[in-house]
Amino acid sequence: MAMSRRTRRPSVAAATTQPGTALPPFPAPAPGTGASPAPSGPRLVLGRRTIPVVLPNRRDPRLKLSAIIITLQVLGQTVLDFKVSIAQILITIGTCAVVDMAVTLRRQGILAWPASALLTGNSIAFILRTNGTDHGDWWSLNGIEWFIGAALVSLLVKYLVRPGGRHRFNPSNVGIVWALLIIGPVHVFPQYLWWGPLDAPVIAALLVIVVGAVWILREVRMLAMAVAFLVPFCALIAIFAAAGNSFLAIWSEAQISGLDYWLKICTSPELLVFVFFMMSDPGTAARSPRGRIIYGALTALVAAALVAVQPTEYGIKVAILASLTLICALVPLIESFAGRSAGRAPASGDAPAPSPEPRPALARRPLRPVMVAVALIALTAVVGTAALADNQDLVYIEQGLTGPRNAQ
Repeated sequence: MAMSRRTRRPSVAAATTQPGTALPPFPAPAPGTGASPAPSGPRLVLGRRTIPVVLPNRRDPRLKLSAIIITLQVLGQTVLDFKVSIAQILITIGTCAVVDMAVTLRRQGILAWPASALLTGNSIAFILRTNGTDHGDWWSLNGIEWFIGAALVSLLVKYLVRPGGRHRFNPSNVGIVWALLIIGPVHVFPQYLWWGPLDAPVIAALLVIVVGAVWILREVRMLAMAVAFLVPFCALIAIFAAAGNSFLAIWSEAQISGLDYWLKICTSPELLVFVFFMMSDPGTAARSPRGRIIYGALTALVAAALVAVQPTEYGIKVAILASLTLICALVPLIESFAGRSAGRAPASGDAPAPSPEPRPALARRPLRPVMVAVALIALTAVVGTAALADNQDLVYIEQGLTGPRNAQ
């Protein structure tokens, strides 16, 4: 086995775009891989077989995002008391990386750096928690099967649910929502909305999140999307707080209501991570500037509607995550609407635009299995989340009344 000498090759991030179009912030991926093979570069020689190798590109914003999430993971392990082990993190990331590299090698015959898969695994390990894992259990494998399951579901949806050749859902989002709804609160739970009192560790984490957001969102042109989510969402949560909404959380002896209801949700580091680093995935978000604003606002409205009926922190966190699952399914419709609303009528001296070709009637279009899968995933996320509002076991768990079965 030998690695051939590295040669200079053009940057895959150097693609240009036409004025007025959304900048493709990540290197254009080959189908199903998350990486694009270069015409020249290092090669791995195994006997008679030569395998092209695609290495990380230092301009790839995914490397920056990985650095941000890893920094937060380090803070979580050292000063924020995250209930996740180093072993759980590494195995989840490794599972995603190995599967992604194997699929890419099988489909395209290249060995590619699994940038997207590493982010998927890191995101799952950042948000998902399993029963009985305590902070400081550095090498615990408790519930590792649920982390691996979430990782495999994420990649399965990414590889197989690809209408138009583009994966529709954010992989880690689908995997986490699946775990929280299907595996359920007896076995798993999400990272808490509240990370602790506003002291040095939490302030450090918030600084990492905010500085990282500016660093990433400006490059991928998602700042307007983030604002389009945060403004209506925070306004609606304020209305719910004024109307008397409250929720139970295992880290609070009393119900959270009033101003505290708004603060615990809208200033949560978890919410900011969701908006800045999960919703902003260019592979699944709307691509046009107008479409991204609609995408952010609609996600906010769906999230707020699902949050409104939830009496527990668990339900609120799932509601926020599930809103993205639904809106990702609607991104083509959002783009179509954004494109139509951005169109202008021709000036008086212009020739009239040609009439578009008539589209076949909806009833005559074949219903493709992949579109059925998209609809089922989106509807299951919404219906399953709404059902959490009536889950009495979840209320007992948040009140700490389940004894050894307490999921958190």
